Amino acid sequence: MRSVEALYYKLFSIPRAEIMLVASLFAALLLSLLDASLLYLWALVFAVSLAALKVAKLKFDLKRISFLAIFITTLSTPAVVLKGNATASAFVLFITYYFCSERKALSVPLASLPYIALSPQISTLIGLLISTLLFLLYIRILDVKVGVVRIRNFVEKFVLFWLTSNPKFMEEFLEDSADDFEGRVRCLAVNEARLVQTDFHPGPFRNVGGAMLVEKLSDGGIYLHSPTSHARNPVSAEEVEKIVSAVRCSEKALTPQKPFKVESENFEAYCFPFAETRMVFVSGKRHIDDFIINSESFVVDCHNAYEENYDPDEGEVGEIARLVKVAEERTSEPSNAKSAFVRVDAETDSLCGYAAAVLLDYGEERYAIVVFDANNVDLRFRRHVEKLFGEMGYTAVVASTDNHAKTGMRAKLAYKPAGQDERDWEVAEKLANCCREAELKDAVFSYGERRVKVKVMGEKLLRDAEVAVERRAKGLIATFLAFAATNYLLSTMLRFIA
Repeated sequence: MRSVEALYYKLFSIPRAEIMLVASLFAALLLSLLDASLLYLWALVFAVSLAALKVAKLKFDLKRISFLAIFITTLSTPAVVLKGNATASAFVLFITYYFCSERKALSVPLASLPYIALSPQISTLIGLLISTLLFLLYIRILDVKVGVVRIRNFVEKFVLFWLTSNPKFMEEFLEDSADDFEGRVRCLAVNEARLVQTDFHPGPFRNVGGAMLVEKLSDGGIYLHSPTSHARNPVSAEEVEKIVSAVRCSEKALTPQKPFKVESENFEAYCFPFAETRMVFVSGKRHIDDFIINSESFVVDCHNAYEENYDPDEGEVGEIARLVKVAEERTSEPSNAKSAFVRVDAETDSLCGYAAAVLLDYGEERYAIVVFDANNVDLRFRRHVEKLFGEMGYTAVVASTDNHAKTGMRAKLAYKPAGQDERDWEVAEKLANCCREAELKDAVFSYGERRVKVKVMGEKLLRDAEVAVERRAKGLIATFLAFAATNYLLSTMLRFIA
């Protein structure tokens, strides 16, 4: 998903509405000193765009309309000054209206109005005809498939989603090529705390489909990331609700045993065994990210050692699988436990909703399962958290939820792992202070597990979307620029016609 996520960071951001409007109008007034018709063009584009909000369901707000008006006016300026035709910018306006509106058939008629009203001449009609032909040809070029991904459909849905934050647009695209996947939904309850996990992935990004999993499943407890991948992203809110409805936490009682730690060259695992099942937390010593292994145990991918652009290779996944098997086969003794649950609501550039800790006292040994609702954890920050809890006598097992709700939230801002926002360190201190005052009670453990079949992105869609972005995006952008330049050149030359 990294290539798709990266689209967000390349998109521009613009000032708030009132500043953009004033700046846009002032710029248009300055351009009108070169040619008075430029101010009229700005006003016409602005007015038609306002009308398009209702007529074509253009997904713009005031600041975007202000920006579009001055952008089109500025783009037309050289052609107008050279006594060419303002339709030099028509191709760009056609494309903008098309991809940013729901009623796409109205794009060309609406976008033609400012030019016709500005200059109702034969040269304008010829310029608009040229722009229309180039527009139709470009849309046709976009209408190709890369595997299961139809590029035009992808761009249409992606742009509308980016403009509105309404997940239905991207979810419609994802559902067209979704795969069915049946996975487990697990819940381990410790007194009042619920530790929920699924075989699905909390993505792809922002508020689309499975990206809402963590929020939905963290009520009354914490979400724990499983060995999974983006191929298992639920494609819609409806599929997420199927998962949420499958959560059961008290189907059977669990008998606790003493926890222990096992480790390998690159990873370490903390096992919290029960007579009936085992909970195994896999941490990275230097790095860790999505991996998939087969296990009947409650295995947690702690997602707690961030390294940019890291993907585990087959050797490392095999190393994790062997480590988990060792944890599953090692014997342990029964043990009573006391427990407390502490949760601090918090949101920063990296934290999506909370930080929490499940405190477990087994007598001679005490553990704290510390979870940050974030996408991975900065390793230096993790060591700090481990030290904080170590000073209280707890061995901290730090994990993140791998929540993608922050991915693409703001233009040019990639997601940050927990610890890369200074406020995260304050949250960690607050959580630790609350844990110092927590009252531990005799722990009662219970467990529930259900299977549910939902629609997920699947390997084909994930792979083909990556290929479409990586291999086709640059070429299609270059083609767009070439068409825009061609339209500009031909419209400027219209002054030589009759």
